Amino acid sequence: MKRSALTGRGRVAGASGQALVPALLFLLIGCIGLYVAFNSFQMTSAKIKLQNTADAAAYSAAVLQARDYNFSAYTNRAMVANQVTAAQIVALKSWIDDLDATYSHSDLDEVVSAFADHADQWNAPKRQGKIDIAPLRATLDALLPGVATGVGSIIRALSVAQASYHTAVFTSVPDTADAIARQNQPDTHVTAGYFTSTRNGTQLAAWRSYTTTITPAGTAGPDDFADVVTDPATLDNFVKNRDSTRSVAPNYQQLNDTANTFCKPSGTITVNVTHDGGTQLRSDKTGWESIDASTAHVTISCVGPMDTEAGFGGSANGNVANFMTHPPFAAWQDWEGYGGYFNFGYKGSSTPGWQVPDAMAEQFRVGPGTPLDPTNGGLLPYQNTVGTPVIAAAPRITIEVERLDNTLVKTKNLAGGGRLEVDFNGAGQAMRALSSANAYFARPQESATASLAGSLLHASQWARDDGQSEYPSLFSPYWQATLAPVSASERNSAMASQISTNSPVR
Repeated sequence: MKRSALTGRGRVAGASGQALVPALLFLLIGCIGLYVAFNSFQMTSAKIKLQNTADAAAYSAAVLQARDYNFSAYTNRAMVANQVTAAQIVALKSWIDDLDATYSHSDLDEVVSAFADHADQWNAPKRQGKIDIAPLRATLDALLPGVATGVGSIIRALSVAQASYHTAVFTSVPDTADAIARQNQPDTHVTAGYFTSTRNGTQLAAWRSYTTTITPAGTAGPDDFADVVTDPATLDNFVKNRDSTRSVAPNYQQLNDTANTFCKPSGTITVNVTHDGGTQLRSDKTGWESIDASTAHVTISCVGPMDTEAGFGGSANGNVANFMTHPPFAAWQDWEGYGGYFNFGYKGSSTPGWQVPDAMAEQFRVGPGTPLDPTNGGLLPYQNTVGTPVIAAAPRITIEVERLDNTLVKTKNLAGGGRLEVDFNGAGQAMRALSSANAYFARPQESATASLAGSLLHASQWARDDGQSEYPSLFSPYWQATLAPVSASERNSAMASQISTNSPVR
């Protein structure tokens, strides 16, 4: 009995020990699987982080690109506004010169004195008008040249700032992208030399050629900046056309008197003064020009009607010595400004230089005198897109970032002497990722929806008044940044670069 009991217990103990072997094998396999999974997880996680870092770097570069274009748009608009101010200054100088001349002594006064029975009805208001405008004339004469120079200096500063900012942005993109990459992941950086490498040459050339510096002054033909600055909606009426009558009740610059002494027995003389004037941009865009002229319409009963000069004035800015392009001979082109303006606002003729008032022609012959701002007058250099892009997207910016193999967390960094380590085998012992981004222009129609790139909120608030879509340009600050697909050619170039290292490509 005792022996059989011992024997039974021995059999039970031997059977239970056999389960240890499969358990140990399962544990070993599980550890190996966990070991391999750890490496895979670390590589996958590192790759995701690296791609996110590349996206952040590329997007930041596109933000700089969009800011560059928006800065150009804001400065272009500021230069347009200041050019309008320059035109107004030139117009005001021309207008005050003409007004002062009409209140100064002239041959017209001799005609009135010879025919009118009561010439003082004309002369006395004229003398009073001269006194009344004297303070205004003195103030404007002292103020306008300095203001013109100041406005021209502002335009010059905007032009220089625009060009400098564009250059700074273009050259700072590689460093900015690298800084963003390091801030996202300290052990990551933009691949050395990638941005300016031959691999990226086509893309870089496209970005360089997308915009350019345009110098309109001294050139013939159309120009975007000149089109904007001479648009009828841009210029006010005082600049475009200053037609008016100088005969204002009760007595300034008008006369209705008897002329019985000369025209017996019941003669009369009437005088009414009309004014014509306007400012226009020279067709070669080198400056603004103004002419103001007043004509006295005299009717003497025994002589008939006649027109005579009552006064004239002119002004200009820019390097303009004379209104005529080839003095002393005037051509019809000299009466034509940029943007369809001609005859300096005079509406009595449909042909440049034809049948203009004598007073206006006399001012044209005399010329504008010393320009108010000879240095910075005319249209200055500005940035704009090349041609008229019909695609909203600007050229893409592709960034390649890399992370060295020795910064990755792998099993060889763990205890155990690396006896079970898994080699990374990356090209150049580095992990790399590509990302592309670009600026894009979005000014939608009134009915625009969120399907537009960038999913614009409150799209109707961005729209033009005419409800039309607008092509990209550097005159409207509606540039934004977005990520873009990496092109197949860029991926192929990246793969070829990796293969050239004679290392397996992951």
